[in-house]
Amino acid sequence: MARRSLPPFARLWKRHERLYLEVFSIALFELSQADIAGDEDAISERLCLCVNRACFELAKLRNIDVRTPTWEGPVQPVLEDELKGGKIRKRPDFTCKCSNPLAVSVDEHEILFHVECKCLGYPTSPSWNLNENYVKNGIIRFDSGTHEYGKRASSGMMIGYIISMEPHDILTEVNEHQRKILPDYPDIAFDFTSTPPFQTRQQLKRRHLLPKEFELAHLWIILVKHTTKR
Repeated sequence: MARRSLPPFARLWKRHERLYLEVFSIALFELSQADIAGDEDAISERLCLCVNRACFELAKLRNIDVRTPTWEGPVQPVLEDELKGGKIRKRPDFTCKCSNPLAVSVDEHEILFHVECKCLGYPTSPSWNLNENYVKNGIIRFDSGTHEYGKRASSGMMIGYIISMEPHDILTEVNEHQRKILPDYPDIAFDFTSTPPFQTRQQLKRRHLLPKEFELAHLWIILVKHTTKR
């Protein structure tokens, strides 16, 4: 039986998603070879340099247009009912824009692939649990009417910076927190024997954002050998 082909924009989006998964995989591997200091925001700022280089090199290698993702760009309004009176809007760590040549309305013109980055490892204080934060201030934002990460998109990405603790133990804790905070979500599963950055995907059914069917990619990279201890 012949496989059903994807609609034209779905094929375009899949290419877009694969491109930026590759961009961030290359960038994260480069990041893991560097001496890293600072907190989550400082790490993401340094990742910008690696992302820029990855886009530049892929564009040259393949003779294609690779737009550099925007760092900390706000989720800007497209329609009248999305205006918030000029209030500060939520900012995913990275935004990768995909232009839709098949759009029939302004809200379909650009679809955004959002990337959210979080540190993973031991708690940094009695009140700040990194592995819980990955869920309640990370994954959950891809189905949040407040943050709207991944709105109108069929996929997005979480990046985990492993700054302490064994990856298997982190994964166990992240899944435990997810079962409490997002009990309908499937567990995250990684093959930690593969070449880093480690990659996996979750198939989600969203309640607050469209489209309901959503795929969340996870890329984790170990930075523990290079991160300055505080």
